[in-house]
Amino acid sequence: MELFRSHCYSIYCNSLWSRFRVATLNRLKVCHNDILKRPLGLPRWCSSYLDFARNGVYNLDVICRHSVFSLRSRVELSTSSIITSVRQSSAYVCGPIQQRWLGLLFVQNVG
Repeated sequence: MELFRSHCYSIYCNSLWSRFRVATLNRLKVCHNDILKRPLGLPRWCSSYLDFARNGVYNLDVICRHSVFSLRSRVELSTSSIITSVRQSSAYVCGPIQQRWLGLLFVQNVG
């Protein structure tokens, strides 16, 4: 599991993903879960969330949320003039990346 964590938790630049089809992201989640089930000895068709939690393993949603929170925190706290300029731009404030970040970080009540 340590080998899996060190190599498969680093999904580089996933916090910048903003243009993808939901079906594509769902296929990636299924692949990630299937790969993760092997070292745990779980059958491919079983529900895995409880077993992941018991073994201290993050699913793809959690990995993405951690990455987004980390990058967004660094951007918001940066004192760099370049980062500040980007942060104040309408592309950052209203763009697709910011919309995805907000969707991942904040639960929206529906109904």
